[in-house]
Amino acid sequence: MEFINGFINLLVTTKNDIESSYCSTKQDNDYIYLTFGLFADDCLFDLVDTNFEFTIQISKTYFEKYKEQFEINIEKQTICCNIQAKLIEINNCKLKGILRKIFLESAVLYLLYQSQRNNFISQQNCGNCAIFNKPIEIEKIQKAKKFILDNLANNLTINIVAVNVGTNECYLKKGFKEVYKQTIFEFIQENRMMKAKHLLKLDYPNITDIGFQVGYSSLSSFSQSYKKYFGFSPTEQIKQLIPNN
Repeated sequence: MEFINGFINLLVTTKNDIESSYCSTKQDNDYIYLTFGLFADDCLFDLVDTNFEFTIQISKTYFEKYKEQFEINIEKQTICCNIQAKLIEINNCKLKGILRKIFLESAVLYLLYQSQRNNFISQQNCGNCAIFNKPIEIEKIQKAKKFILDNLANNLTINIVAVNVGTNECYLKKGFKEVYKQTIFEFIQENRMMKAKHLLKLDYPNITDIGFQVGYSSLSSFSQSYKKYFGFSPTEQIKQLIPNN
């Protein structure tokens, strides 16, 4: 167990007996426990070849500095690309001393926030609209999400996605936004950019090749999209990662 500060502890272990990625939580009178399983085979970024389990222990006294009482409400769920990315960052973190503690504390809080947010979104998808009470329709929306994640390197349009999941464009646009609280374009862009960001953190990254891997046919269009999304170009990010001599 790594002691991040007086309130937050972290344990990362290899876990061979998990079959899919997940997030779960429990609590007692003193602590909140978050557990994330990262299953290599369903990891979007394809940057890990080992299954990991991340166990986070947060003292409830940590939240006493806030005026509002903190209530955790996270049901067991699959983990989104943002959580996957943050877990990989934690596992690959080479920082030491106070910088490591600052990074890990911020990462843990992000995981807590993102898990709560994902749970809230899931609860909102209660099926008030009759069309979403049909399992086959929900299945098509979920199939569309998987198709997008499996084809980030390819040309993706709403028509292409709709044809591949067997529905029409109008329903797909409406249904996807209802279920995932994002437009299809926003979802594609977010996942392309997050994957690119993590590929750029590998040793000796090739920016043009990474652009191809996330669906861009030219370096200029990839660089423009990346800078628009993150506020800095791929080249600038690589420079940030090179330690000063």
